[in-house]
Amino acid sequence: MGRPPLFQFMGLLIAFSMMISRTGFAGELKVGSLPPEAKLDGEDGGKLDGTVWDYKNHFGKIHLIFYVDPDEKGDGEELEDELKAQKFPLDQVGSSAVVNMKATALPNFMIGMTLSSKQKKFPSTTYAKDFTKHMVGEWGLKDDAYNFIILNQKGELLYRKLGKPTPDEIRAIIELIKKNLVVAAEKPKI
Repeated sequence: MGRPPLFQFMGLLIAFSMMISRTGFAGELKVGSLPPEAKLDGEDGGKLDGTVWDYKNHFGKIHLIFYVDPDEKGDGEELEDELKAQKFPLDQVGSSAVVNMKATALPNFMIGMTLSSKQKKFPSTTYAKDFTKHMVGEWGLKDDAYNFIILNQKGELLYRKLGKPTPDEIRAIIELIKKNLVVAAEKPKI
């Protein structure tokens, strides 16, 4: 004797909702399109000064987004060093470092102190905290990992890397950024 149809339907509904929550169905990032809305505000998080973090605040520039589990920050050191060495023009390339606060057992106050010192060291980078893994669900990012995203001047996805980038990927990232820089017209010679 089988289960009543109502129980079968409820079981399917539960299985489907669990599948959606695991796959990041809410907003998978797709190259060439705008990411889903993913503001960090209130209980979800925000910038270090308590204001809202929104990727749309970087429209007009190439926007590099580092979404990082503090325990995995070492996975991006080579990429970050290479990006720093390139000295991209700040009027054309901006960056945000968003920390997945729920992905670590480190106390929030320790992470906050580290971020505050990094903000002083790298004042052009926007630092933010994600307390609820909001962006993992909204953008389909990898939890408990190092994630790197490049958005173009219109906010459209150019590139995403979930996990540690290889040396070949780092070279390709640098070339992609260079390719997408706006080249100013030459001034006429008099």
